[in-house]
Amino acid sequence: MKLPKKINPCPILDALIEIRFSTNINRDAVFGLIYNALHSDFEKVDKLPIMQLPDQVRDSDPSLKFKPHYRLSNENIVVQVGPDVITISSYPKYTGWNSFSSKIYDILEKVQNIGIIDSIIRIGIRYINFFEQNIFDDINLKVTLSENTIDYKNTVIRTEISQDNYKSTLQIANNANHNNKSGSVIDIDTFMDNNIDDFFHRKKEIIDNGHEKEKELFFSLLKEEFLNTLNPEY
Repeated sequence: MKLPKKINPCPILDALIEIRFSTNINRDAVFGLIYNALHSDFEKVDKLPIMQLPDQVRDSDPSLKFKPHYRLSNENIVVQVGPDVITISSYPKYTGWNSFSSKIYDILEKVQNIGIIDSIIRIGIRYINFFEQNIFDDINLKVTLSENTIDYKNTVIRTEISQDNYKSTLQIANNANHNNKSGSVIDIDTFMDNNIDDFFHRKKEIIDNGHEKEKELFFSLLKEEFLNTLNPEY
């Protein structure tokens, strides 16, 4: 399938890469070292609400292990850091893959140079898209009940799809709201959680391929007639 380079209007609300890792230093020191490496590019620093929880609660709840604690931001990029995770987002506006990926590789190079990461546990590339309509009318996905298509009222679907060495968590909902507008969300998190021991040596290959798998899944969902209304550029 030939994939568009861009569509207009762009439905992307957020695009981010998440890297979960283990470290060889005291977990409390992770943010400080990453901040020292990145602070010249990110003037704004915020503590995230999770920091209001007592240390014992954060450390004992497995669901909080990979949650970021701090947020660094500039006009185009948001970096969130926790003791076991770093995320990089093209936010508030998606600047396109070429621009976004160059920022990703620059930030990862600086993090790699600190030498605090023992191993990478999971790498994910996630895109969240919003459409001001019931998206189930315009996608190549059907849910049937006893061979009858359902009405898709207040519908949320979540599934996992294998794509070669990657997996994608696909979530679609038609009960979303964005800026007081009702609509639908297509949320795709394409990830790799094995065979990434040499991630920093292969980061460009792993991330670029993951991005391509995410795009393939997204555009394969859209019906051709709907895609044509989005002014695809190839």
